[in-house]
Amino acid sequence: MSRRDQPLVDLLIGASGTLKSRIILGVAGLVALLPMVAAWVPNRAGSAAVQGVWRLALAPSIIVFILLIHPLLLRCRRGAIEALRPLARQPGIVDQGYGVSRVGEGVAMGVGALLAVWITQASWVGSPWLYAYLLATTAAMFSLTALSIFDGLHRTAHLRRIVASGLTVDLFDRQVLTPVARFGQAVSLTFLGGVCLSLVFQSYESLYSVQSLVIYSILTSASLTLFLASIWSVHSALVAAQACELAQVRQHWRQARREHLRRLAQADANASGEWSARVYEPLLVLSAYERQLLEASTWPFNPKIVKELAASAAAPVLIYAVKVAAGLAGAG
Repeated sequence: MSRRDQPLVDLLIGASGTLKSRIILGVAGLVALLPMVAAWVPNRAGSAAVQGVWRLALAPSIIVFILLIHPLLLRCRRGAIEALRPLARQPGIVDQGYGVSRVGEGVAMGVGALLAVWITQASWVGSPWLYAYLLATTAAMFSLTALSIFDGLHRTAHLRRIVASGLTVDLFDRQVLTPVARFGQAVSLTFLGGVCLSLVFQSYESLYSVQSLVIYSILTSASLTLFLASIWSVHSALVAAQACELAQVRQHWRQARREHLRRLAQADANASGEWSARVYEPLLVLSAYERQLLEASTWPFNPKIVKELAASAAAPVLIYAVKVAAGLAGAG
């Protein structure tokens, strides 16, 4: 893949593991230096408060998180696209899953930067230097976050188009579609991880409010909705395959039943039990197969993915509850 066709988030983070490691270490170093920086700035009585310094570390930490999680998203994205390639009825549309939208990427970064400026306007931290640091890191965080969100949604839309173009799926070989579920899980985990990090850096006062409860509830619900949205088209394809195969089996069953009744009408009253059993065999086999079709799952994931997603969804709830409980205990 050329640089022209490479997503902007990949170009910014860098394909080189060494470069990525240097970026991560550099941003992590900024987090470690924050207490020392805050201690030396003027008017440090207000700006060097522990909670203030702790919240200043939010943006660099989110950036580090995105840098760490992006390789996983990249692998899951490629795995999902390649899993659909041999199943697609229109193979030419599969490669479009690697396409990019520079306009969309630019708009996403611009919206993220503007949101950062709007938020930091009301976040004076007691020092022009620290305010500039806060503005720069927050702008970088929101721009990279918006870019990652756009990239995830863009890839999900491409996967849905591939599935909508038609798939040749086997209801009893769903494991070939597991990479698609893994991609949806990775996108959801990215959102949930960001929510958890944000909760860690928030104060008790900011969390113990109806507004925060509503906002974080919406974010957590949105993360789970993204997972379901990413696999819904595959679920629909499996449902269609199930319905098509059920229709064929029931048609064969009706034909077998008509043949069965015809043979019974022509049978000698003294026919052996072995002959009677052979007459019933097609009906029994088709009925058993129909029951297997009805019991087959039409979701492209296994119980392990469901358990992992449930555990990750519980993480922000647990962090929120612990921080609020600790704040209440301290206030009491």
